[in-house]
Formats: sequence, C-alpha cells, structure tokens
Amino acid sequence: MRSFIRLTAATSVALLSAMAAYGQDQNPLPKASDVLARYGNDVEGWTVYANQTRGDCLIVRSDGPSSVQMGVTANQEVGYLGVFTKEDIGLQNGNQSQIFVSIAGHLYSGVATSTSGELKGGYSGGYILTDDPNFKRDVAKQYKMTVFPETKGTFDIDLKGTFKAMAMGRKCLTQ
Repeated sequence: MRSFIRLTAATSVALLSAMAAYGQDQNPLPKASDVLARYGNDVEGWTVYANQTRGDCLIVRSDGPSSVQMGVTANQEVGYLGVFTKEDIGLQNGNQSQIFVSIAGHLYSGVATSTSGELKGGYSGGYILTDDPNFKRDVAKQYKMTVFPETKGTFDIDLKGTFKAMAMGRKCLTQ
C-alpha cells in the first residue's frame, strides 16, 4: 500500500508540472467543430488525423467499447493521452476525478471528467497531460495499458502499433 501511495504522489507531482506548463483550463482534445482529415494509411489499427482547425495531429485507436487518443497540446510542449470507454465507469456528469493508467508496472495519473454529450458515440473518460519521457517510452514500447479511474470501472487498452503510429503522428506534425 505504501508503494501505491508513493507512486500516486509521484505521478501527481509529474501531472501537476505538466498541467502547470500547459494550463489546467485548456482541454487538449479536439472539439466537435474541429476539422479532422486522415493522414496516410492506418498503422496497425491506429488512425492518424491532421486537425486542420488547430494545426496539430493526433492518433486514435478504438477497440471494442474502449478508445485511446494521443496527441500534443497546442504549443506542442506537452503530450496527452486520452482514454475513453462506452462502459459505465461511474463518472457523474461534469465531475472530475483522478484517472490512473498502469503500463508495464508503472503508474501514471491524470484527470477524468465526465464527457456526456461532448464525445461522439457515448464515450466518457479523461486524459493525462505529460512531458515525462518515461511515459512516452512506455506507451510506445508496451502492448497493454490498464485504465482504472477511481471509479467502479477498469478496462484494458491494446497498445499494439503505438511506436509506428506515434512516429507517423510526429511526421504529420512537421507538415
């Protein structure tokens, strides 16, 4: 239990520094009004989109009732990982809670906010802002991420192909 508390404290500090660098009130996720265009061919189940409204890029993968989205903030200094599911994870409309993801035994945290009515397809979830190179490395090199917000839901995300999809996303950002 102590190691979990220490991990939680460490990830909270990392999250706060990334959020301070970006600004807590800015949501990095594309808005429903943003114009997204496919960039290249899908990569191992991942789709890369160029956000023509904001001038950035993101990668998306849906797997059953779950979906993951990765990109960078508007200033491209901080990355984000959005995790979403159609399953009931106990988020109340408009409420925020911490969300934790475990990748290869490493714990990372972020903020989950109910997104009812904001996301297409009935998804809810949240995102993690980070500038931690270990987080990016784990996401790129591992094959499974377990998402367990401090709610009743736990779900797994398949990370297969993230290394190649992230490389294509970086290429998209340079154009």
